[in-house]
Amino acid sequence: MVSQQTIDIVKSTAPVLKKNGEQITTRMYEIMFQNHPEVREQFSMAAQADGSQPARLATAVYSYANQIDNLPALKSMVEKIVCRHVQTHVTPEQYPIVGESLLQAMKDVLGEAATEEVMAAWSEAYQALSEVFIHREDEIYMGEERKQQLVHL
Repeated sequence: MVSQQTIDIVKSTAPVLKKNGEQITTRMYEIMFQNHPEVREQFSMAAQADGSQPARLATAVYSYANQIDNLPALKSMVEKIVCRHVQTHVTPEQYPIVGESLLQAMKDVLGEAATEEVMAAWSEAYQALSEVFIHREDEIYMGEERKQQLVHL
């Protein structure tokens, strides 16, 4: 759970994210693929090239900022993302890679508006959201594992 201060700060950034979201997420992918080329194969390069992947992520980040205090409103979006993560075999160890890249991209794009306070709030918010994804993905992976065990009985 995130603090009320973090909720307030993250919600206050929603308009900036709506305006600059695609620029931030495009920069995030540049940083991530440069620093961690091993994750590149999990992404559609066609969706990178045509901008649809950064656009989808920008929408998700904006939605989270806007609804951070009402996570049930994001359930459908979270489920869709989780399904994609399971299809592409995302691991819990990859979340810090994405988080670091996203935070650096926010700093790069937002400049002075990315104050220490804003970045600390987004760090906390990202960590909380990543835990939601990891937990739900683990549930699906465990369910798939159980299905495989039943098939082999």
